[in-house]
Amino acid sequence: MTAAVADMSGLDGPLSPELVLVSPPELAERARRLLPESPFVLPVAFSVESPANLGLGFVVFVLVCLASTVGPFLLAVLARTQHY
Repeated sequence: MTAAVADMSGLDGPLSPELVLVSPPELAERARRLLPESPFVLPVAFSVESPANLGLGFVVFVLVCLASTVGPFLLAVLARTQHY
């Protein structure tokens, strides 16, 4: 048993893949056996319920957005037609 294997025989914490690549074959094999079957974490399904009614605040927000978008556009169109 080499000194590196004796020093790192615990493998209690995470071991970087780079360190496994340069480790002695015995330690690398032991580290590979400790890996989980699937390296990917499966997503947890969840559901988000949206409110049934939108409320007055949402309607006011949409109206303000429309007014702040369409208003300057109409003013620019009117200014251009008055300029010619």
